[in-house]
Order: sequence, then structure tokens, then C-alpha cells
Amino acid sequence: MSSPATEIGRGLRRSLAAVTLLVAGCQSYAERRDTIAFHAGEAAAHNRAVHTIDPWPAASRNANIAFDGPRAVRAIERYEQGEPAVAGNGAPGAVPMPAPAVAP
Repeated sequence: MSSPATEIGRGLRRSLAAVTLLVAGCQSYAERRDTIAFHAGEAAAHNRAVHTIDPWPAASRNANIAFDGPRAVRAIERYEQGEPAVAGNGAPGAVPMPAPAVAP
């Protein structure tokens, strides 16, 4: 039977061996870099991302949209009952589409 000190020594040696193997696995990646820091060399990609124009207008980020809730509920109820749509002035009906022009 071995003493507790011997068991601790074996555990420490095994831990040291595991850490050594992990560090050795990363060494081949680190030795093939020409830069001083690991994050170096991404300047072109960074500049490309920083100087890309955002196609969305600034107002599109506004999530606080003013909306009339009771009016929306009435519109949904009319839709579910199959009633016609109501125009902005309260009259039923929709805005008519213009007729297409006929070429001579």
C-alpha cells in the first residue's frame, strides 16, 4: 500500500504531463506566425468592416413605434368577420388602382 504523499506526487506528475502536452500542442501553431501578437495581421479585415457603409437608415433601429392599439383591434375584428376595409376617412372601401395605359 502506498502512502498519501506518494499518491499526491503521482497526481502532480500526471497533471504536469497533461499541461506539458497541451502546451506542446499549441507550440506548432505559435511558431509558424511572423507576428509579435496572435491578433496581429487583421488590419485589412478590420478596416474593411469599419469603412463599410451601413445600408439601413439610423431611424430603422427605433423599436418604439407609435401605434394605435384599439384601432388595430377593430381592424382585426373587421377582418375576421369578413367586413370590407375602411378607408382613412371612415368610409368603407379601398383606394382604387389606376387603370393601365394602353399603348396605341
